[in-house]
Order: sequence, then C-alpha cells, then structure tokens
Amino acid sequence: MNESLGRFEMLLSRGEAHLLGTSEVGLSLATPASRPEASVNSSFQRDANSLPEDGNGLECHSPPLCLTESKVTFLSLGAFSPSNIGHSKLPCTQLSFGLQPARTFCENSCPSVAVNGEPPMSKFMNLARKFNCFYFNGDLQRCRPFLVCGKQVGVMQAKVVEAACRYPDVFQMDSSGMISMHPSLKTYEERSARINHVLTQWREERLFVTLKGWRNECYEVRTGFADPPLLKMDRSAACLFGVRQYGVEINGYTRHPQLGMSLWLQRRALTKPTWPGKWDNMVAGGLSVGHSVLDTALKEAEEEASIPAHLLANLRSAGSVSFYFESERGLFPNTEFVYDLELPADFVPHNSDGEVDIFELVPVSQVMERIFTPEYKTTSCPTTLDFLIRHGFINSDNEPRLPELVELLHIPLHYLYSQSSSQSPISP
Repeated sequence: MNESLGRFEMLLSRGEAHLLGTSEVGLSLATPASRPEASVNSSFQRDANSLPEDGNGLECHSPPLCLTESKVTFLSLGAFSPSNIGHSKLPCTQLSFGLQPARTFCENSCPSVAVNGEPPMSKFMNLARKFNCFYFNGDLQRCRPFLVCGKQVGVMQAKVVEAACRYPDVFQMDSSGMISMHPSLKTYEERSARINHVLTQWREERLFVTLKGWRNECYEVRTGFADPPLLKMDRSAACLFGVRQYGVEINGYTRHPQLGMSLWLQRRALTKPTWPGKWDNMVAGGLSVGHSVLDTALKEAEEEASIPAHLLANLRSAGSVSFYFESERGLFPNTEFVYDLELPADFVPHNSDGEVDIFELVPVSQVMERIFTPEYKTTSCPTTLDFLIRHGFINSDNEPRLPELVELLHIPLHYLYSQSSSQSPISP
C-alpha cells in the first residue's frame, strides 16, 4: 500500500496526465503541473458532513467553481477532433504553455457581447457548458484512468485514488499511474463482491458524501454499452469511479387547447438523496442491473407517474443524449435514453412510489425559462433541450450556435475512454 501511495503522490507532483491512450485516440500527455498542489491527504481526511448543505439538510449537488488556470481538459486534448478519433498511432503531444488556453466556463458567466467577432454566447449554450462542466473544465492532471480487465471503464479523482490504494488486494497502480482492479479477481462475481466490500467500508467511514445516498440498487460497469458487464456496484458509488452511467427519461407532452404545447414536469420529493425538491422531466430513472432500456422506461412510467398501459402504447423512442457533469459527489459521464409520450389533455399523472412531490403541466414558453433557474435539475436539462430542438422551439433563428448546441447534447463519451493496459486483458 505504501508503495502505491508513494507512486501516486509522485505522479501528482509531476502533474502527469495519461487519461487518453495511444490505442484509439492516440494522445498521451505529460506536462509539469501549473502550480504546486497541496497533499491530497488533508482533503481525503475531510468528513462528508463538512460539505455544504441545502435548506433541507441534504448536500448541494451543484457544479464546482471553475478555475482560470490553463490545465489539461478533455477539450484541450481535442477530444471532438475527427483527427483524434479512430486513429491508432499519433505522436505523443507535449502541452505548451504558449498555446491559447481553451475557453473556460463559469456558472455565473453569460457574455452579452460579441468576443473576437463571434456571436455572443446564448443562455442555451451557457447551460450546455454547465451540464458539461467536466468536459470543458475537469482537471485531468488530478485524475487517473480506471481499468478493469485491461480496458478503461472510468476515471478516478485524486481523493478516490488515495482511498483505493489502501486496498492493494483490490486495486493496483502501474508505473504510469493507471489504476486497475487486481488481476486475481477474474470473474464478475469476485470483482463485484470485492468492490462492494470496499464501498461498504468507505460508507461506514463516511469518506465520500455520495455514499450517504446508498441505494441498494446496482449499476453494471462495462467497457461499452453493448459489451458484457465486468462488475456491478451500488449506483451511488458510480460517480466515484467516473464510470459511464445510463438512464431513461420520458418527455410527457400535451397539445392543450388553452396552454398550447405543454410539458409535464415533476418536482422531486424532498427525501430524494440527489437533487431534492428540484424540477425534473415527467419520468426519469437509472438503468439498473437486470433491466433493459424499454423495461426501465415502462417501469418508471408506472411507478413515478401511474401512466396506464393503453397510453404507454404511444411511447416513442427519440434517441439519446450524453454529457459529462461534475459535482462535489463525483463525475457523471451520463447517457440518457430519451422517449417522447404524447398524452391526452385530460390526463393527470399521479405518483405511486413516493419519489415525486407534485406534477405540473407547463407551457413550452415557460419551460424555456424554468430550465435556467436553480430550481431545475441541471442533469435533466439535456433531455429538455433535446425535446425543444427536435420540436422546433429552439432553432437556427433563435439560437445562432444551433449546431454547436446539438453537439454538446451528444458528448462522445465512448471515445473519451481509450486507455488499455500493456498486459493481455482478462476475459470477463
């Protein structure tokens, strides 16, 4: 354990970033840190209760404050560049401090004038940068790739890496700083059992605030959505390892005779462990172990909104959205499978599982204002924006950066993780 911790602290002091490997994206970065960093030991020792709380006594789930220093981010590595995707051999690139730093985003910034001749940033674009705050401003120099069976499945921040190094029989760190589950854990069952043991201890020690929202509901960890699962972990812990999370959201809408096109929104119950009391899409739920995408949509529609089967027959798949969010809980590389459901004007949803406070039918014009308020769940905004774009309420006339906005609803999460170990992968 001491050897792993020593290697970890040395890598942090050198400021190396090895998040993107040469196998797919082809970028490997090593650069001096822009400024000395304090030891992670002090931050690791912080009790979860020291984090800010909202008026309900629950931890706030707001994005972190952005930093102004030039640093290594997914954006600075050019993750969207076609020349960086799908190519196997590109030379290693040294970050130059002479390069113009990528434009950073602060939650409260909203430029109202043109910059360098470019159109001013709209509220929609600022919102998209907010729910993609880790893509734009996440500091990769303080993160390490997380590998299972020789393939990258996630990203671990410094405080999580240090905690993991206490369990050398579960996690191991190689000389480049990549964290892997121990190769002796050869099966899905073994890896799941060991990770659950570690998480249970972290929960008892109150190391991470996200584990206060323990769900007793598991997410599966995969290298890609269609790949076999490698292990499962409690859904509250997925953000600690930066593993891709999947969910389902349903836009319930009505062509109301008086209100016009309107969306049903739910206000989340105050007892919810995340985003309590915030406005959300009509139906939403995570993709847990044993449930398909459609199964999850139908199950959540019945539990959250009591939508009868004859109305669910009108459920229409509308693709997916993806984004990369960060909060004090951890990292959220999320993909949401989107459905549209047109409902009759006289239908009123009713909650049956205790997770919703109230439902409200909101005209689209008001939805387009509400999503900018702090009362709206930030990570539900991508699905709402996607609906507004597909139905023509946001278009090239009222959003000059429409193509960019659409791209920011579809961050290529499955291309961002490309690191592989030099060893032969262990068969899952």
